[in-house]
Amino acid sequence: MPTSTSRLAPALLSAFVILGLSGCATDSPPEQSVRLQKAAGMTAFQIETTKSLWETTTATHNVTDPEIKGKVTPLDNGLQKVELDGVTLANYLRRLDYDAHGGAGEYPWSRERRPESIRMYDEIAKVIYGMKEEPAPGDPPPLVIVGDAVIDTK
Repeated sequence: MPTSTSRLAPALLSAFVILGLSGCATDSPPEQSVRLQKAAGMTAFQIETTKSLWETTTATHNVTDPEIKGKVTPLDNGLQKVELDGVTLANYLRRLDYDAHGGAGEYPWSRERRPESIRMYDEIAKVIYGMKEEPAPGDPPPLVIVGDAVIDTK
């Protein structure tokens, strides 16, 4: 006949496994799936940003991360224009979501909430959310500008 301690051990083990696995998830915004679908279907998307912000938010954390590559053009105002196709934009949004909304951090039980990724994610999300349809052929692609100006975060 099983004792109460022999039943408690598997229950505790299950609880630790569930807690451990839930610690790897992100706190993605509820609209993330729709954003990814819209992004993946785009022909092109442009981001004007600083070199350091682009490099920081596209840094690879591990070998399974897809490389985020776009056509980078330096601009006269000190920013650079990055042109992405839809699939690359969707992968970039996934990375930003992970880094901005609580993906597993560098240390056990830590969570990522990188301010650079939060800012970039929020600016791109506004543009994607505001789109009702894909731009017509010949029209410029959607553009987001994320410079180095201080913004009000309230």
